[in-house]
Amino acid sequence: MRPRLCRPSGAKAPTASQMTTWCMKRSSHWDATPIRAASCPQRSQLRRHRAELYPLTTMQRTPNPSDFEDAVEAWLADKRDQFNYAQMRHTFLDTDRFHRWARVVDHYRRVSGARFLSSGCGLGGSLLAYHDAGAASVTGVEIDPEYARLARLRVAQLSTAAVHEVADESLPFCDDAFDLIESMDVIEHVGDPQRYLDELARVLAPGGAAVLATPHRLWPVEQHLGVVGPPWVPIRLANHLWPALARTPLVSRETAEKYACVPTVREHNVSMRRLRRLARATGLRLAAIPRQDHPDSHWPLPRQPPWLEHASTGRFLSLLAPVRTLAVLLR
Repeated sequence: MRPRLCRPSGAKAPTASQMTTWCMKRSSHWDATPIRAASCPQRSQLRRHRAELYPLTTMQRTPNPSDFEDAVEAWLADKRDQFNYAQMRHTFLDTDRFHRWARVVDHYRRVSGARFLSSGCGLGGSLLAYHDAGAASVTGVEIDPEYARLARLRVAQLSTAAVHEVADESLPFCDDAFDLIESMDVIEHVGDPQRYLDELARVLAPGGAAVLATPHRLWPVEQHLGVVGPPWVPIRLANHLWPALARTPLVSRETAEKYACVPTVREHNVSMRRLRRLARATGLRLAAIPRQDHPDSHWPLPRQPPWLEHASTGRFLSLLAPVRTLAVLLR
């Protein structure tokens, strides 16, 4: 039964924080439907408050161009027998998680009118999302030529979009070129994480913000492959051990394929402690992005208990309660 927001006669009016909490249903969906109570003094105030906190709740979404979807299907045609084909297809065509990230970022730094950069833009899903959120311009950089080609197809109809192919951590932009920067699952792949962050800091304008997400090295499962163990093992050892296990007759064909791919999925294991150290050396202030500050329907990462998220930011508690993904804001 839906809880009513009407208060009994003589009761104190709820605070804005309480009203927001009432609207966050524990079933993991934001209650965006109108309150059905016959009369509710707080209804209009609640709507105003929710609109102020999350102005992007009803953003219009730009669909994928048909030629982009056809190109993705053709590119994946010879990968249909791979163990992760369905996951790859969904990842390449879906934009929902990018729109969720845009809502989360807008909570800290207004997206509307911002110059946006996606560092490691992949197939350009974030460029569509931040364009839909009102960014003045959306720019992507990508090291993989095929990804860059497909990303250009995806945003070809957007006059404010551009995709650049790069060779390394260096960015082909002048200082202070962007107000918002996104780096999703990139830093664990780059050759020099410190140089990578230095470049992001260089092109980030004063008053701007960068959001960075990366698999947490204390989470025992390698998230690109779903293999237990590699994050807890030094990179060089993992890169030899799991391919060796793949050649044994004790594992299935699918498991062997995953084990053989371990050396290709990351260059670094990243912890919160390491991120803090890198940010400090770059001159950026780092803050964890707490899930409990956002409605569940806006949160783009797997849901975990708030106490675990809080513990994961501590120096010692994070060893006992690691989250799957680190999400931080850099200013």
